[in-house]
Amino acid sequence: MRKNGLVAGGVLVAVTAAGLGIGWAVVHRRKPVPARAVAVVSTVFQGPEITLTGRLQSQKTEQVDAPVPGILDAWFVDVGQEVYEDQLVGRIRNADLDNTVQQAQAAVDRAEVRIAQLDAQAANARLEVSRTTADQIRARNELDRIEKIYQRYRNLMDAGAIARLTFEKTKSDYTAAKTEAATRDASAKDAQDKVAALQRDSEEAKRVLTEQTAALAQAKDAVAGGDLHSPADGVVLTRGVHQGDPVEKSAEGLLTIATELTRLAVSLTPDPAVLARIHAGQHAFVHLEDTESPGEVHEVRGAEVIVEFTSAAPITKLGTAAQVRIVF
Repeated sequence: MRKNGLVAGGVLVAVTAAGLGIGWAVVHRRKPVPARAVAVVSTVFQGPEITLTGRLQSQKTEQVDAPVPGILDAWFVDVGQEVYEDQLVGRIRNADLDNTVQQAQAAVDRAEVRIAQLDAQAANARLEVSRTTADQIRARNELDRIEKIYQRYRNLMDAGAIARLTFEKTKSDYTAAKTEAATRDASAKDAQDKVAALQRDSEEAKRVLTEQTAALAQAKDAVAGGDLHSPADGVVLTRGVHQGDPVEKSAEGLLTIATELTRLAVSLTPDPAVLARIHAGQHAFVHLEDTESPGEVHEVRGAEVIVEFTSAAPITKLGTAAQVRIVF
């Protein structure tokens, strides 16, 4: 009996302990921890902007083309050099045009020599006119004098007042004076005619010279048509041909000049991850020396990004490095 009582007591104690344990566990049990959501991670460019380095270039360029065919005779400017509008930057030589100039110049030289010769001849002819005119005047005066004597002696001869020999002598002198006067008249007329002819020849030679001079000027203008001039103020970017190279008329790109040097651009080649974030219209800032100029992404050409901006002052050092800050 006692043994059964002990067993029953043990069971009671165990049950009581179990109940107390269960109660404590109920009171002090942990609250369940909610499941944490798994974040979806994507590749995102870190930061609101990026700074890239590119090459400075102009927005606008102009080409110098070949106005005539020929040989590139000379360049007068180098790449990177500043030029001004209408500046002579190069020259094309054309053998045919040069030959035309030489021929025209030779014709002008001949015409000038001819005029000089005619002028010298005309000067001598005018001296001859002066001499023959003086001789003519003397002969006429002498004729007048002898004619008066002759007329008086003839009257006397008719009246039988003088000897026939005296009359015949006077008549002979009168005839000789008439011949001399006629000769002097002819010489004076010949001299005057020669001067007139030389004057006509001189006028014709001067007309020819005028024509030849005009032809020479035209030929020189044609040669000058091979002169290459800058179309505007700017900086030489490239020279497409070398000295001594043949060029065809209207050949493009003999010379490339950057113009409007306040309107500039920067060419960038960012990494693909960065390139994917860049598009036209984004704000950008170009840092040059101690200044930063606002601009924007003008376009994306494949792997190249073009950022355009306006500088407060012209910039001539194109092709140099420039930093660009692009805002996303």
